[in-house]
Amino acid sequence: MADTDNREEHRSVMREWGHKPAAASPPVVGSDYRQARDRQIVRASIVGIVANVVLAAAKLVVGLFTQSIAFLLDAVNSLTDVFSSVVTIIGAKLASMRPSRSHPYGYGRVEYVTSIVIAAIILAAGVVSLRESVVKIIHPSEPDYTAVALLVMAVTAGVKVVVGVYFKRKGAAINAQPITASGVDALYDALLTAGTVASGLFCLVSHVDIDGWVGAVVSLFIVKAGLGVLRDAISTIIGERPDPALVHGIKTCVNDHEGVMGVYDLFLDSFGPNNYMASLNIAVPDDYTAHQIHDLCRHITEEVRDCYCCTLTVGIYAANSTGDYVPIREKLMAEVAKHPEVVQVHGFYVDSDSRTVDFDIVVDFHCDAEPVRAAIVGAMKEAYPHYNFTVVLDSDFIE
Repeated sequence: MADTDNREEHRSVMREWGHKPAAASPPVVGSDYRQARDRQIVRASIVGIVANVVLAAAKLVVGLFTQSIAFLLDAVNSLTDVFSSVVTIIGAKLASMRPSRSHPYGYGRVEYVTSIVIAAIILAAGVVSLRESVVKIIHPSEPDYTAVALLVMAVTAGVKVVVGVYFKRKGAAINAQPITASGVDALYDALLTAGTVASGLFCLVSHVDIDGWVGAVVSLFIVKAGLGVLRDAISTIIGERPDPALVHGIKTCVNDHEGVMGVYDLFLDSFGPNNYMASLNIAVPDDYTAHQIHDLCRHITEEVRDCYCCTLTVGIYAANSTGDYVPIREKLMAEVAKHPEVVQVHGFYVDSDSRTVDFDIVVDFHCDAEPVRAAIVGAMKEAYPHYNFTVVLDSDFIE
């Protein structure tokens, strides 16, 4: 009974140091979700293809009728959006291929490459529009705007806004970067069309052609959008901080298993949306047998795999189940409190036989960790000269 009370007390302390339970875990993400996600990407892309073909045809007719370079460029831009949707479908199909011997982690990152291709399409459309707009400024020719033509273009702009919002919401809902990128592209297309309509209205009222100037300004916005999509895709490929909700969910899932007294050092590596390799350490009572630890780790890895599409490796920290080491722990926490750059302390364990105290500290990226470690160890050694202190410096990978 006393051992059980000690474990519960230690579990509470461990949570306070390194793990805060989440109120709720993110939705379960399994293989069925992946298949449904792929279908939604394809459906959204087909919607984009149909919408952009219709819009391109309408803009082309209006552009030829009015001889407006802005209208014609707008039509070409809508056709490039069709290509973007085709690229998205191809990327989704490639990304969903099963792992192979040459690519054992799967092909999920193809989606990020797809986003780069879409970014290149957006940039190309922006640069071409800018060039044609500059030519229009240098060699102006008065377009033949009509109220009907402007009305048609205004309607196409409204449709493009609807498509863009749909893409952005769908991309965010299913974590599909190419769909989100297509949404950004669609919204800037709507801006380009709106600018064209505005310049047409201004020309009808004042008989002054600002078609080229408006096209140039909107083209710069399109280039900016393309650079933003490119930046996001490259940032994802380089590797970003994991989603806090996912981190919280995995840690809570692991911590809820009987025998786990703390969850630390979670490392997540993404090989595409909802495809992760991960490792973490758990604290267990130091009187647990190898058989108990084996069963515990098996249950943890299976549940995390099924719930989060995450292949997990589990490391073990021993936690004192006997002995009163509260004074040493409190002294350590007092010293750590003097260093605000220390994000977390965990893995505290006292080996009474070798008189060794082990613990890990997580230090903020913005400071030099070694002087912090030396200061803490020095203070602890001064307070407890008969103990040796072994400290591991961990990186601040997660929230």
